[in-house]
Amino acid sequence: MGYFVDHRTKKIHHSQFAGDSCGFLQTPIDQREFTDKMEYVESLAEKEYEHCPYCQTAQSTVG
Repeated sequence: MGYFVDHRTKKIHHSQFAGDSCGFLQTPIDQREFTDKMEYVESLAEKEYEHCPYCQTAQSTVG
């Protein structure tokens, strides 16, 4: 599973489930990072980063 790290908000997103609700659209490209390394993601989570609550499962769209 891939991860998207937002260094501006210090949130870890699941790439597969990230969407508009996550709020990363305002983050500049140079502050975004994509990784598949679970160890790296968990080391960030142990420090000051947190998992995005919106990315745990697929987001539904309301139309």
